[in-house]
Amino acid sequence: MAETDRVGSQFGPYRIDDVLGRGGMGVVYRAFDTERDRVVALKLLNADLANDPTYQERFRRESRAAARLGEPHVVPIHDWGEIDGVLFIDMRFVDGENLRAVLRRDGSLAPTRAVAIIEQVAAALEAAHHDGLVHRDIKPENILLGANDFAYLVDFGIAHAETDTQLTQVGTAIGSVAYMAPELFDSDTVSPATDIYALTCVLFECLTGRVPHPATTISAAVKAAVLNDAPNPSAINGEVPQAFDVVIRRGLATEPAQRYPSTTALAEAARLALRDEVADADATTVIARPDVPTTMLAPPTIVPGAADPPAEYAAPQYFSPTRQPAPQYYAPYPTIPPEPPRRGGRGALPVVLGAAIAVVLLALVGLGAYWLLSGSSGGDSTAGPTTPTVTQTITPGDAAPQSTPTATTQAGPPPGATECAPGVAIGTSITSCPFAQAVRDEYLRTGPTGQARTIVAYSPVTGSSYSMACTPEGSVVACRGGNDALVYVY
Repeated sequence: MAETDRVGSQFGPYRIDDVLGRGGMGVVYRAFDTERDRVVALKLLNADLANDPTYQERFRRESRAAARLGEPHVVPIHDWGEIDGVLFIDMRFVDGENLRAVLRRDGSLAPTRAVAIIEQVAAALEAAHHDGLVHRDIKPENILLGANDFAYLVDFGIAHAETDTQLTQVGTAIGSVAYMAPELFDSDTVSPATDIYALTCVLFECLTGRVPHPATTISAAVKAAVLNDAPNPSAINGEVPQAFDVVIRRGLATEPAQRYPSTTALAEAARLALRDEVADADATTVIARPDVPTTMLAPPTIVPGAADPPAEYAAPQYFSPTRQPAPQYYAPYPTIPPEPPRRGGRGALPVVLGAAIAVVLLALVGLGAYWLLSGSSGGDSTAGPTTPTVTQTITPGDAAPQSTPTATTQAGPPPGATECAPGVAIGTSITSCPFAQAVRDEYLRTGPTGQARTIVAYSPVTGSSYSMACTPEGSVVACRGGNDALVYVY
């Protein structure tokens, strides 16, 4: 069945609504899961490859590899398996567009924005490498950007475990040639250094709007990658600091051992290059120009109103054309203002008692003086009555009347929510109360209540951390994210 023929049909519990894109192994659809009442991205294996054991194994491995990664920048896997002889993978439906569409529209990105995106993809790859997985297909098509440039890494369809048997046939190249490390052309050992090379290519393209080694044929691309050094990005784009030249040169080293030791080390070196600073060979020592300030960098520039990818683009997208608000990933947590000093507490009690005693003593002295004066006058009836004067000492700061705090009514969970503990409730049956309490504690810890911000909370149930976007909704704060979790804080 052609991919367009499935639109409007039922596939197991999924109602297929639209075609999102096509990858090397299958087609991605926007579908509705009728059992769980949610929109998902559904990937199905290509019909002509369904009987190929090699491709079937790649498809199953994509599911297993991505599903066990809890890193927030890896698109979550809901389910996978086989229905009616067709392999499928059910993924979160992400609103946004892929990096390829952004580069086709904008040409190149501001260095600050480029580094912010690379940092997020580097974090996703670091988690995969820690689990013994190599993506092997890092390219702009497989990087999705939500609002505020929250990046997701997708398509582990050719992900390779270092302990697995090589699945590629002899002479078959997997991945896009422009981002392939030289060792892949020789069917050499695949390692995390392969992804480091590809991620450096993506960084180069974000800075310059072109790949490091443009070529019209595979053979020309292979020769350029093996024999030629990439040009300096600062020579192509004058807005790129020269320190990026060193970063690109090391990340694209022909020998894997000469590249950065990890994707996060590459990202850290790129962050330093924004200030025109260069890290040493181990990415630990910083060599800074004396005329360059070392102030905190501003959050990346947000480009609103992103357009859809061009019609001729057919790579996997996993997104909706409609942009929706997403977590402000780069906004720093707001500082909690210091609590104002409390008035009328224990510290003010001695002062109040002292003032009261002074008033009583002055009153007694005045009354005694009145009696003495009355006795010495001899009862002269012409002397008018004397009224004692009492002087009251008022401590500065207590002249104004104390305000009585107004009692506030504690908000409760919205209708339909299940309360887990004081101040927290869950909005879906798949959200656990232990995770909801962790979300509440992290939200209260990171800033004032009633403000929108993104937090990362640890789930004691799954043993993983998840990004949650918290937004005020009336008297409660709704936190959404994780694996379709919904937590109310009030």
